[in-house]
Formats: sequence, structure tokens, C-alpha cells
Amino acid sequence: MFKKVLISLLSVVCILAIAYQVLAGKYKYDVTQNYQYALSSSVHAAIRVHVQQQKFSFNSPEKWDTGFIKLDVESNLAGYFAEPFVEVINENSRSVLTLERGVSGERYINLAPIQKEGIINVQLIGHHVTIKDQQAKVILFNTPELAKPVKLIVISPHPDDAEIAAFNLYAQHDSVIVTITAGEAGAHTYDEIYPEKKQHYQAKGKIRVWNSITTPLLAGVSPEKSINLGYFDGTLMQMFQHKAVAVNSQYSGIQDVNYFRKQNISTFTPETSGKATWTALVSDLKKIIIKFQPKFIIAPYPAIDAHPDHKLSTIAVIEAIKLAQLMDGKLLLYTNHLTYNDYYPYGQQGGLVPPPPDFNQSLYFDSIYSFHSGTPKEKIFALDSMNDLRLDTSWLTVSGAFKVFTNTLFSQLLLKDKTYFRKAVRENEIFFSINFSSLYKQGVMNKLKGNMK
Repeated sequence: MFKKVLISLLSVVCILAIAYQVLAGKYKYDVTQNYQYALSSSVHAAIRVHVQQQKFSFNSPEKWDTGFIKLDVESNLAGYFAEPFVEVINENSRSVLTLERGVSGERYINLAPIQKEGIINVQLIGHHVTIKDQQAKVILFNTPELAKPVKLIVISPHPDDAEIAAFNLYAQHDSVIVTITAGEAGAHTYDEIYPEKKQHYQAKGKIRVWNSITTPLLAGVSPEKSINLGYFDGTLMQMFQHKAVAVNSQYSGIQDVNYFRKQNISTFTPETSGKATWTALVSDLKKIIIKFQPKFIIAPYPAIDAHPDHKLSTIAVIEAIKLAQLMDGKLLLYTNHLTYNDYYPYGQQGGLVPPPPDFNQSLYFDSIYSFHSGTPKEKIFALDSMNDLRLDTSWLTVSGAFKVFTNTLFSQLLLKDKTYFRKAVRENEIFFSINFSSLYKQGVMNKLKGNMK
């Protein structure tokens, strides 16, 4: 009898151990490492606090828009299998920040901005994670320029990237959306309509270009300020490596970017010879930047966004900024595809987005900006208007019903963590801020590029 019980217990332990390895393995990094950021002199305030019984207070400066408390946390047993999360309660607000399963070490917990001066009382409630009594640090940033509408350009490597990263922010400003590629590559999504692949990819690109021009209308951005440059999905690395050599669309067979670019109605759209070269891309971006004169340009962070088109879109933007000799303004850098995994940010829809992981102060930035939207779930409408983020067309056909049922069941059970309707519909949108003037400093470009080959 004892032997059977022992075998049963050992079996349960083995199953739990395997389950944890599967769950924790998705992070692709050691979750017991401390997050370490190279905090610069642009920190608005750094305040020592004492956390006792998951509560702390601090004397707040009058204005700040982005805040964190640097805490030492440790997952309890349940937190190895269920996602640990922290409730952050202050004044009349309640937010939720989700951490990695099995987390242990220093993490930066977001604080909702409170526009008042004086004592701020905060309560932290850990779920599946322990917050011990400790000395901690509150770190505050302020970007006063964004307190009122300003001119900004959002760089979207593909249709939908602008909305995933910054829809709520760009809705509040005088924004121009510049999409680099037609987004024609990827899965054969509409095979029920276009069984011939080249025809399919041509149609897919046209649909996604139309998405990129019309979806910003939901944020009050007219098609006059929504431009798709029509370059070819998945080709920016090839363009970068051979800057004067024109590339073709990998899947559709199209050679002329005007095939997609002609859908634009904006007078901001640059004229083109139709050749897809790196030189032409940088020139296009330079013309738009000079014409619009933005105070902020929103783009992916090359060192931490895994997609080559995302990395190279920002490299092209930086080259254009330098050619235009701009010094007065800021980049706001985001990541839609974290290099470590495609699950970040963790947790459920509506939660907080923390800064992405940095374990050795490798990320360069002058400040951090977290935009908190009063109606964050409105972003759902923008994402739903993007055809590529929806179920494919098989769900509209009777013959495809079983395929849709099985695919949906599979994706809901095993792949739901990756959906942008979970990852992007959040209380805040977060960016690393870099002054245009910093781009001219020695070594900064290497830090922004990271290990890009």
C-alpha cells in the first residue's frame, strides 16, 4: 500500500515538474534574473520607500506621467503553474501587472499616474507571488510635451503594427501613420477565394494596404495622414544589405511598389520610380519627416524586436532623421515581437504592460514613457478591422466549418497567449524615449541595433 502511494506521489511530482518546464520554457530566459535598466539623468524623481505589509507611501512631485517601484519579488508554489500577478491600488485606481511563472528577483511594477502633489499611498496585493517587507525605490519619469496634442509620426513596418503598439496614443495627437510594407507575405490566408498563390498574395497585400489607410479613421486620423509606402513584406534585410539593388516581392511576383502605393490618397505620399531599394526607402522617409516636422516618431526598438522588418524600419528612420539633420525631437520605441518570446506582455487583456526585460543594462534610452488610456479596450475595434488579425476566410464557407472549429479549438487551448487581442489591449502603451540629439552620439546606434546581423 505504502509503495503504491509513494509511486503515485512520485508520479504527481514528475507530472508537475514536466508541466512547469513546459509552462516556464516559453520565456526562453532565466526568470530568476534581476531586471536591470540603465536609468539615466532624465529620471524625474527617484524616491526611497519602505514597503511594509505590501503597502508604501511616497511624497509625490506635482507632475509625472510614468512611474515604477523597483521591488524584489518571489513566486510561491502556486506561481510556478499559475501566472503570478500584483494588484496595484492607489487613490481610486486599481491595476494588475502579471509576472513570469516561477519569478524571483527585482522587477519594475508600474504605478498609475496621479496628477497631484503630496503623499501617495499605495497598496500591493501579490497573487501567487510574495512581496516581502523591504527597502525599495520609486522611479518617476515625465514627458511634458505629450501632455497636450503634438505632431507625431508612427512607423508601422506592416499594416497593424501601428495599432498594436500605439493606437491609444496616436489617437490623442496630430498623427501621421507611415506603413513601410504592404504586408503581403505570410500564410495563404484566403485560399478559399484565391487558390492560386501569386494572385492570393497580390490580393492580400491590397487588402492590408487598405486596412493601413482606413483603420486610423477610428482614431480620427484621416486617409490624408495615413500612408503606405508599398515596399515588400520580408525584404528589408535584403534591401539593407544591398542598398542600391531593387528587390521584388517574395510571394506575389510584383516588382513595382506602385502596385500597392497607388491606393494612397494622401498628398504626403512620396513620388517613386517604383524600385524597392534601401536608398529609396530612406529618401521616402526623409521627405515625409521634413514635410510633417514631427516632435515625436514612434517606431520599433531594433535590439529587442525580433522581426527583421521591424528592426530595419527603425534603422531606415534613424538614417532619414540624420539626413534631415534633425536635433529637436524624440523617438518613442516599442516592441511587438520580443526577441525572447512572442508572449510578452504577460497576463490577461486589460492588464499593465511593464518595460520589456533587460538583464544587463544593455538597452539605451533617455527616458521611459507609459501612456495610460481612459478607454483602452477601444483598441479592440482597431485590431478587429485588420483582416490579418482575424480568422481566415474559411469560417465564411460551409466546407470550412470543421476546419475553423478544430483550428479555433486548438488555438484557444494552446496558442491563445500569442493573440494581440490579449497582448495589445492593455491599460497602457509603453515606449523607450530617445532624444534625436542622442542619435549622433558615439556608440548609441550599436546599442539600438543590438545583435542585429
